[in-house]
Amino acid sequence: MNILVTGTRSGVGKALAEHLVEQGHQVVGCSRRPSTVDHPGYRHHEVDLTDAKALRAMFREVRREFGHLDALVNNAGTSSMNHFMMTPEKTVRDIFDINFFAVLNSCREAAKLLQKSPGPSSAILNVSTVAVPWALDGQLAYSASKSAVEQLTRVMSKELAGFGIRVNGIGLPPVRTVLTRTLPAGMVESLVDRQAIKRMCTMADLFGPVDFLISEQSGFVTGETLFLGGVH
Repeated sequence: MNILVTGTRSGVGKALAEHLVEQGHQVVGCSRRPSTVDHPGYRHHEVDLTDAKALRAMFREVRREFGHLDALVNNAGTSSMNHFMMTPEKTVRDIFDINFFAVLNSCREAAKLLQKSPGPSSAILNVSTVAVPWALDGQLAYSASKSAVEQLTRVMSKELAGFGIRVNGIGLPPVRTVLTRTLPAGMVESLVDRQAIKRMCTMADLFGPVDFLISEQSGFVTGETLFLGGVH
């Protein structure tokens, strides 16, 4: 499969890219800075996804090199924790630019290549967060942007079904990354305590669900966001 994963320099995106190439897939990744993934099956693009012109140029390069895509994983994103009264408007707009508009534009460009997939269906997978169902205080802009992505997933699944493209989401609880290590003491533990499975999500926990949602094993699944860890 030809798979494009956004935000692959570190964290979840890097782990997914490394996992997918090890599974034998051809992976295209992107980030604002140089690649940290070293594998012959990996291609990297340095691009700011909030720059629509640069984003379109990346997809043109993908089309020239590979001709089609089989899956898109929209992982790139950002967050900012603060009371909404203390959050500048620019910060909110910056969050929506990468968390929502970049996802929308990536889906728009990817759909042209996903239609060309030789498989029975192709897939888009959008990354969401427990900050949506839990309505976490201090994360209004972040959770609102991801809530918009979940609605995008539902509507887009209907609009792209006729083109053989499935659109799903995956909702992540706290994952053991550099970012979670910078959170205030006790915050991660309190979030984990709200889960049915009371332990931190690891990168390995993501691989099976992601493999399923971008493969033909989920060929009859679309418009859904699968939350991990038992958060509902």
